[in-house]
Amino acid sequence: MYLSIVNFLKDPSGDLPWEEDERAKDVLHISDANILGKLLSREKLPIMVMFYAPWCGFCKRLKPEYEAVATELKKKAIMAAMDVNKPENAIVRQHFNITGFPTLLYFEDGQMKHKYDGENNRDGLLNFMKNPEKQPEKPKEEEWADNTSEVFHLTDENFNSVLESELSALVMFYAPWCGHCKKMKPEFEAAAASMKEQDIPGILAAVDAIKEKTVADRFKITGYPTVKYFKKGEVQYDVNFRTADKIIEFMNDPKEPPPPPPPEIPWSEEPGHVVHLKEEDFKLFLRRKKHVLVMFYAPWCGHCKKAKPEFKAAAEYFKDEPKVEFAAVDCTAYSSICNAHEVKGYPTLMYFNYYKEKRAYEGSRTEKDFVDYMLSTSDTPPLPIPATATDANEIENFWAEVPNGELVHYLKDSTFHEVLESKPSALVMFYAHWGGHCKALRRAFAEAAARLKEQNIDVFLAAVDGTIETSLQQEYSINAYPTMKYFKNGKVQFDVAHRTVDKIVEFMKDPKEPPPPEIPWSEEPSSVVHLKEDNFKPILKKTKHVLLMFYAPWCGHCKRAKPEFTDAAEYFKNDPEVELAAIDCTVYSGVCNSHDIKAYPTIKYFNYYTVEKPYEGTRVSKDFVRYMEIASRSLPPPTAEPTPPPEPEKFWEDVPHAEHVHYLKQNVFHDVMKTKKSALVMFYANWGGHCKALRPVFAEAAAKLKQQRIDAFFVAVDATVETSLRAQYSIISYPTLKYFQYGKEIAEYTRPRLLEDFIRYMKNPPTLKREEL
Repeated sequence: MYLSIVNFLKDPSGDLPWEEDERAKDVLHISDANILGKLLSREKLPIMVMFYAPWCGFCKRLKPEYEAVATELKKKAIMAAMDVNKPENAIVRQHFNITGFPTLLYFEDGQMKHKYDGENNRDGLLNFMKNPEKQPEKPKEEEWADNTSEVFHLTDENFNSVLESELSALVMFYAPWCGHCKKMKPEFEAAAASMKEQDIPGILAAVDAIKEKTVADRFKITGYPTVKYFKKGEVQYDVNFRTADKIIEFMNDPKEPPPPPPPEIPWSEEPGHVVHLKEEDFKLFLRRKKHVLVMFYAPWCGHCKKAKPEFKAAAEYFKDEPKVEFAAVDCTAYSSICNAHEVKGYPTLMYFNYYKEKRAYEGSRTEKDFVDYMLSTSDTPPLPIPATATDANEIENFWAEVPNGELVHYLKDSTFHEVLESKPSALVMFYAHWGGHCKALRRAFAEAAARLKEQNIDVFLAAVDGTIETSLQQEYSINAYPTMKYFKNGKVQFDVAHRTVDKIVEFMKDPKEPPPPEIPWSEEPSSVVHLKEDNFKPILKKTKHVLLMFYAPWCGHCKRAKPEFTDAAEYFKNDPEVELAAIDCTVYSGVCNSHDIKAYPTIKYFNYYTVEKPYEGTRVSKDFVRYMEIASRSLPPPTAEPTPPPEPEKFWEDVPHAEHVHYLKQNVFHDVMKTKKSALVMFYANWGGHCKALRPVFAEAAAKLKQQRIDAFFVAVDATVETSLRAQYSIISYPTLKYFQYGKEIAEYTRPRLLEDFIRYMKNPPTLKREEL
């Protein structure tokens, strides 16, 4: 009754909780993971568990059938049910890899034996429970062409004849297994029906590109869905509409979409002072240079794009210093360099000294931090290179280009102290006339001066070009631009970090020294283990259960989660098998990039570093504690996927060209690979969505290369089954692709996972001389 009241208050129109439904009295309702763990460890009868979500329509339709089976099999088997939509049951959903509802799993002697794939009705369930070893055949998915709709389904045979008779046709090329295609199908059908009702000229047609290979090859279909517009059988252009309303709008008035934006200019072709290195000059260049900061990057990487202007600005700072260089390597073009230096994520930055010394750069990716780092590392004095144009015009032009620039008072070495001693409140901007950030700030600085004057605030805003007034630059230790300092009667008080008009005006109305920087979390006393690049793997490899928070100090969500996470760590402080750990991604970006951290905080569970799973619960102490208690005690620790994996043949059986992919088990892997000159291995997890999506592309690439008589051996390894291979090659995410020659790992494949990219890579793979193999 209590649950009914609670559920009613939360959702007055919602259903009665299933566990309180009289018809479900013979279904065993499991409330949480602890109860599930006890049931599996103690119950001798066979158990079927239906994992469901209250909102799920398929679950609601199955409930009466499931209840009937529970009554019929009473005392012969346990028919149980568990709501895994609850946040506290996220650990169960993750443990059993439940990605859809309902999911039915069959257990005997505490072990998961089968996933039920039969029909969701009473007879199907009863037949399965009577003979669990004999799985019913999964109903074959109905082909789209068999459905009744206004969409024309085209084949290799009728494609030309149908389209040649149509003045206007929009054709969708699809793959039956493609999720995006399935999502688009009802929209496409609805648009076709509306076109008929509204008498819009033209037809909508569809082609199964997997089955109708001649047509698909003719139009070079490599991704799904691909939508092309035809007139009288002649292709005109591609369109990218996916919704019914957009498709109808287009067919009412077909017009070619605007061309895609021009491709990005490669960074190596942009003007600047960053040296772009290739395989042939990488070592040679670094051996000749005393101090080099190298950015290993990928053109598609968002973090790289964000860091690029800061890196370029820092290179500009040192442009006339022959001992200091900033360099970059495109890892998608020169993967052998990046693999040789163990680059696992982008961007990775490393400092080199004559190529003899190498160390990771672990600072922030800002111009100031890059400059500070190279100044402290090198023997270069913190002096900017004097500007070539030191005349009055250079100074005048810098401020004349912005509105209100005349209100900013330029101070020289000779007048600086005399002027400022008479000013009770002054803000000075030290800048470099060539600096991009300086040019960006001057507009806000001048606008702030104008507003303060309008409001009759008695303050003084001044500017100094540190590349010209070098004695002031040295006196105030200016080593990055722009730097703003606040003065009282000629005496410097503190630095000011504000960069917007409102903030500068607000500050000058009531100048206050900024609070001291926050104490880093790693320096606060607590039971949280703070990881660094050098101890990350060693600690995770020796600890059985670790919950790890990847965070950024500025992140608000991280700050709110921190005390909760710290409390949970305190709870486990005397348990040697359980640790709660944290790593600062602004300092150790290489580690975070290698674990594909895209947002903060990201929390993951590790088991001896061999298993890595996302934490999906709420960020409160009790849920952190419950999650780790379940992981370490109630349920068997998730050191392997509990669902028995399908046989490799099953995983690959419906994939076209799968016969060209060779599945290797760990007992034959090395013997086979030693004989292969050029091999690409896909390490996958049978439950992985990305792995399933990659199968057809990987298999087609193998087939095309064979057709072109290219010596390329394509291999598949289920790393959740072949665990010794997973450990040997440090596979921690799926899919991972590695390139081998004669059994030796040469490189990790990091290029885009598209058909043409695989073919291009295998035609010109990274290589070693035979004697090095």
